[in-house]
Amino acid sequence: MYKYLFLLLLIALMPACKKHNQNGCPAKACTYVFASISVNFVDKDGKPVPAKDVKAINKRTGKQIIASSNGPAVPGVGPNIFTIATDNNKNEFSADGDDVELTATNATTNQTKITLFKISGGCNCHIDKVSGPEKIVLE
Repeated sequence: MYKYLFLLLLIALMPACKKHNQNGCPAKACTYVFASISVNFVDKDGKPVPAKDVKAINKRTGKQIIASSNGPAVPGVGPNIFTIATDNNKNEFSADGDDVELTATNATTNQTKITLFKISGGCNCHIDKVSGPEKIVLE
């Protein structure tokens, strides 16, 4: 009799032992650090260049990631730093990492360049750049 009562109590308490959060991810301790992934556009000499028509596409989902300019304005040139992803949109990426294609055009020369990144997110604590450059040379 006590075995059945104990089993019934154990089954009743199982939902209270949450092993996953509301996103279906395993519970884990994470820091309060806010992570972001940005890229700088430079010329062959490493000097900032203005970029336009910056577009990032998650190759797994086919959806565009909104890349935004967040850099300081360079006198006479304009901003050249773009944020590709932050912890705010980490759920758009898989935990193992997704391939991301970033296309940007030099605003002065109109040269377009495509660069590949791999970005992980999902159930990880923070967004992370698995691979890809920090600076993109636009000539």
